[in-house]
Amino acid sequence: MPAIFKNITLNQLKIKALTFQTVPIKNRIMNLRNSILLLFFFLLSVSLFSQESEYLETKAVIKNIEKKRSGKTVKEIATVEFTTAKGDNITTVVELERFPFLGSFKSIGDEITINYAIDNPAIASTNVGSFISKYGMYILIILGIIFSIRAYIKAKNKSYN
Repeated sequence: MPAIFKNITLNQLKIKALTFQTVPIKNRIMNLRNSILLLFFFLLSVSLFSQESEYLETKAVIKNIEKKRSGKTVKEIATVEFTTAKGDNITTVVELERFPFLGSFKSIGDEITINYAIDNPAIASTNVGSFISKYGMYILIILGIIFSIRAYIKAKNKSYN
C-alpha cells in the first residue's frame, strides 16, 4: 500500500472524494449557465442587426461632387440622379470610392453603379466599404466572443490551480 493511504480510513476517502466532486459540479453548472447566456446574447444581436431591406442595383449620373473633411479622413460625396424600377427620377447623395492621396477618379457627368432601397429609393449607396458595412457588426461580435472565451478559459484555469 502506498505511503499516502496508510493512515486514511475508507470513510475519510469517501468524504474527500465527495468534496472533490462537489466543487467541479458547481463550476460546471456556472459554465453551462454562462454558455447559455452567451449563446442567447449572440442570437439576440444577430436577430437585431439582420433586419435589412432589399436593394436594387442601377446606374446613376453624377451631378455634383463635394469633399468633406473630418479630422484626418476626407470623403467625397456625390449628388446623383437615377431612375427607379417604377420610373421615378430620384436625386440623392452617395459616398464615392476614394483612394488615399489620389482621391476619386469620378467626375461630374460620369455614370456610377449604386444600390437603392426598394421601399425608400432616397436611401442609396455605392459599393464603398460594403463588406465592412454589411459584416462589420458580425465581425465585432465574433471577435468579442473569441476574446471573452479566451479570458474565460484563463480565469477557469487559474481557479483550478
